[in-house]
Amino acid sequence: MKGIIFDFNGTMIFDKEFHDAAWNLFLQNQIQRKISNAEFQEYICGRSAQDILSYFLKREISGQESIQIEEQKEQIYRKLCLESPEFHLAEGLPEFLDFLKNRGMPFTIATASARRNMEFFFQNLGLSRWFVLSHVIYNDGTFPGKPAPDIFLKAAALLALDIADCTVFEDAPSGIQAAKSAGAGQIIGIASMLEEDALYSYGADKVIRNYYNINFYDWS
Repeated sequence: MKGIIFDFNGTMIFDKEFHDAAWNLFLQNQIQRKISNAEFQEYICGRSAQDILSYFLKREISGQESIQIEEQKEQIYRKLCLESPEFHLAEGLPEFLDFLKNRGMPFTIATASARRNMEFFFQNLGLSRWFVLSHVIYNDGTFPGKPAPDIFLKAAALLALDIADCTVFEDAPSGIQAAKSAGAGQIIGIASMLEEDALYSYGADKVIRNYYNINFYDWS
């Protein structure tokens, strides 16, 4: 593989608890009912805000409108993150990113998060040590969300690589499906939310629980 594309939420940070709580608080206020676990898996995990809001609000939401509405939920999410000691990069990830940077391996982020959240992550997680925000693919409302392949194709183009030469790190079924549809050369599942067997069943080629499980020799 010549390059790496990381999903972010659930892949680089294990923040399902914060997102679940934020979506529950926000959507309960919007639709006056609780969200089931099955709905979380099918309609929230790995999906763009536009798809999530269109489903739960039962009307078509444009990309720009979704960003505006989602910000209400993201304010809740960011507050929960800052209040928790569990808000940090996944175990072993800083060491892996340092290794890739020192080896000159191209890598970037392709995330369903909007720009304001990415700015928050850069500010509070030290991402500028490895990434430049302008070289990250985030949800700007101009392309369909996962499971559509667009986000990974855009990320590969940003790296000036064919997607077939890229490894994608993902934690969600819709993200794995998007990577497969894009034609990613390898998909590594992160078992932050689902068990290993489930990730393999969705199409992951390998599965790890954290980045200490990475064999650095595979990337030499």
